[in-house]
Amino acid sequence: MKVGLEAIAMDMQGDVVTPKDQEYLLPTVPEFLRATFHFPEQIRRFRNDDAAEILAENVSRKVLDQAGLKPSDIDYIIANNCGGKYTVPMVGGYIHWKLGFPVEVPVLNISNACASFVDGCEVAWNLVNAGKYKRILLVTVAAWETIGGQCRTDLSNAQFAMMGDGAGAAIISSQNLKCEFLSTFNRTWPETYDMCGAKPKAPDVPDLPGCPPQPPFSSYGYGTPEFFMWWQKVGERFGIDGILGGLKNANLTLNDLDVVIFHQPADLLYDIWIWGAEKEGLSKDKWIHTWNKYGNMSNAVIPVNLAEFSAEGKFWKGMIQAWITIGAGGHTPTMIVKWLT
Repeated sequence: MKVGLEAIAMDMQGDVVTPKDQEYLLPTVPEFLRATFHFPEQIRRFRNDDAAEILAENVSRKVLDQAGLKPSDIDYIIANNCGGKYTVPMVGGYIHWKLGFPVEVPVLNISNACASFVDGCEVAWNLVNAGKYKRILLVTVAAWETIGGQCRTDLSNAQFAMMGDGAGAAIISSQNLKCEFLSTFNRTWPETYDMCGAKPKAPDVPDLPGCPPQPPFSSYGYGTPEFFMWWQKVGERFGIDGILGGLKNANLTLNDLDVVIFHQPADLLYDIWIWGAEKEGLSKDKWIHTWNKYGNMSNAVIPVNLAEFSAEGKFWKGMIQAWITIGAGGHTPTMIVKWLT
């Protein structure tokens, strides 16, 4: 049975933030990065106490409307939010409540950060294949500057200030498919556990001149010096090993691959993936992204980019895609997909 995306949608709200708006952060850039560091040309920041909830509700309605479906047509919800006013619960229950899903519809909130959309696709794929559920709503939301939020970015740290807001949603089923899931491949590097953990902490520079007001804590932190040292060791193989593993599982080769849709944490990080893949013969032109337009949207990067590129006509029937993410706990899923429309 073919399973894939029946619909894909995005929702972008908030203020446009430019490099000029973030110039106050330049003194905080580590010395070893200053020669190559730069901000995205713009990102979105939805400064609202209920940003995660509003984005989740809006993008869920959009994807249902696109597919011509009602909440009663969905029999399972998978959700994840990075940032927002609550760390527990995540937004799955809010979506269920606001859209009026039947009480019997289960909600699964997953917490693999940037990997959550691809992980959610794999979980939904298996659930549909098992025959118990027919249509699954998958929603991922990033809302990094929620005022008073329990999980937000540190606005006194240049690395964290590249985080952008956005939301994506998909309906996974075996009907009216836009694309078909062909295979998955995963590697988990748990040695990154302490390097990339998110926990309450004070802002790095609480009295930084020009910095917007912040609460006395911020719940988002990663990228210790140890992480960058580790990244130098694995970065070149990260993308290509996932791609080759996924293609092998789909009985395809590198020559069959048309495009790579990937998590975009920062160009200094993902450029290493692209260089490593070039050494194996994969052209850098096949890696497409929106980093300079939206920054690092964490869990929402893949669905937002899929929705945008599809609407722009960048996909064609029969296109073979690789979706690559890196998430919490070193979980790094890759999915190989065939576009059908």
